[in-house]
Amino acid sequence: MNLSNLKKGEKGIIKGYKNDNFPIKLLELGILPGVKFEILFVSIFCDPLCISYDQSCLTLRKKEAENIIIEPLI
Repeated sequence: MNLSNLKKGEKGIIKGYKNDNFPIKLLELGILPGVKFEILFVSIFCDPLCISYDQSCLTLRKKEAENIIIEPLI
């Protein structure tokens, strides 16, 4: 499952990335395997979406979120 599949209020853990074209900028911002997050906002057409993690917030484009593999938390 990838990050772009979740809806507002859902939580998960980042497990990895689909390919090596993942922007280094996001790694530097802390989007790393093992990080727990929550979806704060999903815009119309799911682009962009906003996540909360480690007391930070980040807005991601749908294309970026599709490359992040996650494990949903119940």
